[in-house]
Amino acid sequence: MFKKLLNIAICLIVLASSEVRAQDTCHVALMVPLYLEQVDEAFYEAEPSNKTLATKPFSFLHFYEGFMIAADSMVNSRNMKLDLKIYDVDNTVNKADSAIVDPWLESANLIIGPFYLKPFNVVKNYAVEHNIPIVDPITQRSEIVDSLPNVIKVKPSMEGQLAPLDSLIKNYYHANNIFIIRQDRYSDTAIVNKINEIALRNIDSCSYVDNKHIVKTIKSHQKRWKYLKVDFEASDYLTDNISLDVDSLKRHIDDSTAFRNRIVNINYKRDSLNIVKDYASSMRNNLFIVYGNDKVFANEIVNKVTKLVEHYPITVIMLPEWSKFTGLFNDNLMKMHAIYFDDTYIDYQNIRVESFICKFRNRYETEPALQAFEGFDIGWYFLNALNFWGVNMMENLSYFNIPLLHSRYSFQRDIEESGYENTFWNVYQFKGYNKILLKTGYEK
Repeated sequence: MFKKLLNIAICLIVLASSEVRAQDTCHVALMVPLYLEQVDEAFYEAEPSNKTLATKPFSFLHFYEGFMIAADSMVNSRNMKLDLKIYDVDNTVNKADSAIVDPWLESANLIIGPFYLKPFNVVKNYAVEHNIPIVDPITQRSEIVDSLPNVIKVKPSMEGQLAPLDSLIKNYYHANNIFIIRQDRYSDTAIVNKINEIALRNIDSCSYVDNKHIVKTIKSHQKRWKYLKVDFEASDYLTDNISLDVDSLKRHIDDSTAFRNRIVNINYKRDSLNIVKDYASSMRNNLFIVYGNDKVFANEIVNKVTKLVEHYPITVIMLPEWSKFTGLFNDNLMKMHAIYFDDTYIDYQNIRVESFICKFRNRYETEPALQAFEGFDIGWYFLNALNFWGVNMMENLSYFNIPLLHSRYSFQRDIEESGYENTFWNVYQFKGYNKILLKTGYEK
């Protein structure tokens, strides 16, 4: 791996095809942080260690390597004529300034990177001036595409989660009680208000539940209470903040009972989850939409909801990115039928994923990290788009959809003057110790 970095340092220009013809060549610039000035003889001769492997020259190496597999595949399997130039542009503007004075860059059909905001802004201004499409691989901020039709943002924004959430409630959870739980009254107010609007728009006013199901559920609970020696009144049953007459239900066993669906907003810091018991239903599903970015908050929610699942059927949608939290036990997530939104989903049973892993192992003698999949997908998607559409790529990007390894790209632009933003979020649910992708209905 040390030798690979030295090879990159020796030759930053990669001519991916030996039979390039100027008139049909695609010129692509990849600006990736390689910190090559740190790859000296001492670095090469140092013994591998955790500390060494965490140094800057390794931070984006897997992205570069994944991208190169995509580039080679385009040349060898799609006969693409590719002139690819690699620029070492890190988090300083000096290297970005040096890159944009390179005369070669004026001929570029596409620029990918830089990865950090300040150097990206430098190159972005150059790209706008020279009408070159530029891809931002990192940021989630939507404003980066405002009034900049050349910019393509790969990472979906948090607000992009609202469309699949809308479809989830509309298609699957419209007959539920909905509890919207925020960390405190000040956290992400705008997003939480929009979640509330989505719930109001999609929820049914009431749900009809067969009396047979109600009586069966009551019997099951009362049997458990007897075993636990809990006192209860056999003729009455409390759910949904109403008291059910068990004898009346039995007399009308072939009928159904209407339950009002509610939207309950909970400020966790103030109320914890105590209010849930006042409105939760034992007779139908309760949808919890939890929004928070703090791991302590996440752990507390998981622990408390796991206890509530013993009494109520519950599904929990965890926003915005609970997939990034470690230590949330899968057993608990399965009990809650937990649903995650993630910009990454790698199916290791997929034959294309297996093939990529084999190629990566054979070429680089190591296991691919997530960045390797991201590098491949960005390379594969945009090189295919450029090869297919040529100079018309930007006008057709919203129609271009091909299989990728770690996600999907669905590029949209709000207005003609803005750039493209990927709006796709993977939505998956924990089932039987597996993460199963859900079809929410919002996908194109």
